[in-house]
Amino acid sequence: MTKGTCDKTERSAGVTVPDQGLFEPARVAEHYRRYLQPYLFDPWARRLVEFAGPRPGQIVLDVAAGTGAVARAAAAAVGAGGRVIASDISPAMLSALTAAVAAEPDSGAARIETLVCPATEIDLPDASVDIVFCHQGLPFMPDRVAVAREMRRVLRPGGTVAVAVWALGERLEPFDSYAEFVRRNLPDSPFARAMAGGTLSMTPDGVAAALAGGGFEQVIATRERLTVRWPTPGDEARGIAGTPFGPEIASLGPDAAAALLADLAGALAGADGATVPHPMTAVFGCGTAAR
Repeated sequence: MTKGTCDKTERSAGVTVPDQGLFEPARVAEHYRRYLQPYLFDPWARRLVEFAGPRPGQIVLDVAAGTGAVARAAAAAVGAGGRVIASDISPAMLSALTAAVAAEPDSGAARIETLVCPATEIDLPDASVDIVFCHQGLPFMPDRVAVAREMRRVLRPGGTVAVAVWALGERLEPFDSYAEFVRRNLPDSPFARAMAGGTLSMTPDGVAAALAGGGFEQVIATRERLTVRWPTPGDEARGIAGTPFGPEIASLGPDAAAALLADLAGALAGADGATVPHPMTAVFGCGTAAR
């Protein structure tokens, strides 16, 4: 990449010198919350919460909550009289959620509690919640039936589970673009190789089988579609710092990482230099705990 090309890309994509510090490994969770959650995970989280239909005053558990996209949408739905618990194995992700909520004014939403635990050993009593969500976490879990069984354990009789996963065979943005870019520029990237073959996605049959295997009744799994878009190619490019690609790029050093970020922003932009909309497909699954 020539100096002139870099300058042009940085101006058009909104990538600047301060972005040299973007790839600090300790800040992956914060970058995820800032650059991926608002434009990708929040819209899908709101759709999933609407799909399950929590009512005011209910108790909700968000499994594999990450930085809390679903937890926050559910907190607004159940209101101040409800209760929302966000569980995850990553203290850093939950800390990013806690910090974001603490920085906002009181909105009348439920208070969000956090719980560090694996999805197969949820640190809650039997039959203690009304709805369990799991948003884009199931594909990362080796024993999905065991996870479903544990979610059923904490649900009250008649309670609802609602999960979302990316649909197998569909374009997954921005992660497919990130992986393609990294494979071209960092061909030895282990995460880019690991992402091949739909490892982050499932079929409706796969989702339904996991829930039914966990003991849920009235199981359904449907495809849902939603178009997402970042404000600028630079914002979309910065999202890569909130993925496992972030530490890989950080290892190149600040200047090389910033230059790579500028190149990525240029690759993500459309012919007019603006951001590109991404039509996406997810699988939503739900089931009921036996009464």
